[in-house]
Amino acid sequence: MSELIQKNDNRATIRWKLLTSASAAALIASACGIGDALAADDGSGKPQVWIELGAQIERANGGDSAFAAPFYGDLPPEIDSPATIINQLPWSLGPEAKISLQPDGSNWIFSAAIRYGRSSNHRSAHQVTYQPPGYNVSGYPCCHTFVKHVYGDYANTQSHHQENHLILDFQAGKDVGVGLFGKDGSSVVSAGVRFAQFRTKSSGSVKARADFERYDYFTYFPSYAYWKSLYLQKYRLITANRRFALTAGSSRSFKGVGPSISWQASAALAGNPESSELTFDWGVNAAFLFGKQRTKTYHESHISHHLFVYQTQTFSHPGVPQTRSRSVTVPNLGGMAGFSIKWPDAKISIGYRADYFFGAMDGGWDTAKKQNRSFTGPFASISFGLGD
Repeated sequence: MSELIQKNDNRATIRWKLLTSASAAALIASACGIGDALAADDGSGKPQVWIELGAQIERANGGDSAFAAPFYGDLPPEIDSPATIINQLPWSLGPEAKISLQPDGSNWIFSAAIRYGRSSNHRSAHQVTYQPPGYNVSGYPCCHTFVKHVYGDYANTQSHHQENHLILDFQAGKDVGVGLFGKDGSSVVSAGVRFAQFRTKSSGSVKARADFERYDYFTYFPSYAYWKSLYLQKYRLITANRRFALTAGSSRSFKGVGPSISWQASAALAGNPESSELTFDWGVNAAFLFGKQRTKTYHESHISHHLFVYQTQTFSHPGVPQTRSRSVTVPNLGGMAGFSIKWPDAKISIGYRADYFFGAMDGGWDTAKKQNRSFTGPFASISFGLGD
């Protein structure tokens, strides 16, 4: 068994070395090509190097499955499940950059791109059901009075989420559709290497109460009206009270690299390429990432039943901390659509982009569970050309 494990580890190590070497070679080639392009300025007036800077408002979905504590079903229907509050992920503003090289007189384009995003949020929710105020249950001519108080059920939920992601792309492509979508349209098919890294951390706690009732029992002596306040005695009987508590947390990550392909196209809608024009842009991309998932989770819940004054039952459900790690293959599909205003040596773009990584995260708690990871949202960028 140990020999088999060692062989698998060696294969994984070799695979990572090959893919890392390919990424490094693509980066070095891009850097060398850019230097040559800037040095070989032929005065044609067409930029050979493009630098693009931008950002995307992203919603990072997936990664954590909803944790269902044993007492969630005991809360009244008016109170939302705390799981829907604990597992909500935040929006993030992710910067991005790209550098492209297109040698003069060639349809080949070499590029290197980076996207990064980070977010953190705290959520707090206090939910309570309405109940009528206390009222007199029974009174007697002498000595005794019962007053019943019914209190609303409630749930206090606290959660904290942290998320970050990094995506690197190194590609070489060729414009195979010059003039296909109009005089100045383009259709670039590229292939290369994509690297992706995702990390999430979350923690949450819930404190809740249900079925809380209390009776106030008064005893007094009406024959001694003057001393009534001195002899008044009050007893509180809690006839029903259920309390719930939960703490949970997780740390999850994925890191992978693999081959990628993409298709980027644009078509002119209006304007003149010699001055400025409006274009419609779209594209699709796909990749297979080979990497590793890592997951750490813990959770613990308590339920207390109080009946009358001294009868108390407590049930604890401690979870065993889980640590998992496994190698996975993650398919990746994405697409974008938007508009650009182009000048001979500059461009401004806006649009919407989505990237889906299928089965990238282990979102389970006590057992492994595949969760898709996606990044969707609008983006904007500005590009400028060098080497004209």
